[in-house]
Amino acid sequence: MSLSNLLYGPLAPIYDVVCGALLEPGRRRAMSLLNPRAGERILEVGSGTGFGINDYPPDCRVVGIDLSLPMLERAVTRVDAAHRRAITFSQMDAGQLAFRSGSFDAVYVPYTINCVLDPIAVGRELQRVCKPEGRMVFLNHFEGIPETTNVMNRAAGTLAKAVDVNWHLRLDTFLAALDLRVQTVESVNVPRLSSVVLCQMPAGRTLRTTVSEAAATASSRGLFVPDST
Repeated sequence: MSLSNLLYGPLAPIYDVVCGALLEPGRRRAMSLLNPRAGERILEVGSGTGFGINDYPPDCRVVGIDLSLPMLERAVTRVDAAHRRAITFSQMDAGQLAFRSGSFDAVYVPYTINCVLDPIAVGRELQRVCKPEGRMVFLNHFEGIPETTNVMNRAAGTLAKAVDVNWHLRLDTFLAALDLRVQTVESVNVPRLSSVVLCQMPAGRTLRTTVSEAAATASSRGLFVPDST
């Protein structure tokens, strides 16, 4: 059993409670800004147990990834009949994506970027697989946004630190390192602890394929939603 399964597997049922209805308003707003379109290929990073997976149009193609196989197994069961041909899942490290450069029209990262060891490195890898002028949407808590600086923020930060979440990831530092064009920043949820950040990749910019791509392809594990027909 992998280390990620040992760490995150027992959290799968708890994740449904903590990250379910409480964080759903943020997911709905993020999906609205992502604006997935027919025929597009979209990467969802940190799918967890699959909340919001059926909010995509059934005529786009979505690949959902997560480090935790037990969480992805729960996500598979959430996919409804209309989306069975549109959604696939894969156990994968967001820092070593098993996809060619420029593979996706859009990348969506819900409640994940401050849970990784190196957010900047992961952000650059997400840029690599996003097409020029593609969309990137981060739904997350970021430090440095006035609307999310409140009493609840301090309490939540204490809890986040206990589970190794980087509650002090600054949005300005993160975006400057990636050189992304920011289109929208909106605070979401009640209390307002998270923000949706919509960015666009520059035109004509495709990052080079990394050496890790081939290795990641060999190590990734796919889960395909079964067709009931």
